[in-house]
Amino acid sequence: MNVKLKAAKSLFKIAYWKCRYGSRFKMPWIQGFDRVYLELSKKGHMSFGERNENRGRMHFICAGEGRLEIGNHVIYAIGGSITCMGHIKIGDYCRFGNNVVIVDHDHNFKSQDEEFRIGEITIGDRVWIGANCTILKDVHIGDDCVIAAGSVINKDVPAHTICYQKRETVYAPISSEQ
Repeated sequence: MNVKLKAAKSLFKIAYWKCRYGSRFKMPWIQGFDRVYLELSKKGHMSFGERNENRGRMHFICAGEGRLEIGNHVIYAIGGSITCMGHIKIGDYCRFGNNVVIVDHDHNFKSQDEEFRIGEITIGDRVWIGANCTILKDVHIGDDCVIAAGSVINKDVPAHTICYQKRETVYAPISSEQ
């Protein structure tokens, strides 16, 4: 779909979201959003910079008292999800591959009193995150980083870094005796 048509379709969604969520939702009128699911709790806040765009299904969920801040000119590929209960901040000119998942909380299976352990995530400016990556709570990714496809990020990534994870594929014969 061309960008102008996508921006025109976005206007109706943005108007609806602004009416529904009021001052807790900030988004400039010009966006390239199509097939976006947005959920904002009564105590949550979301803000988007200028000229963000997605290329397929995208979910933005802000639960509890979560705060989601997204910079300018951020592009999301197909099938991404950002779920925020604490604080997630994404810088300007970031690019996200297919099926990127960003979650700032864990389920607390050790406690029946607190269901979630909530943290923060900061992603700097000009960060490229490859397909099928997962960014977990309490992570800071510096400016100008590249996160390789399939990575699971649970520790800080310094600025100007390429982050990839080595994996070993093992092929073992199947014994006919089993």
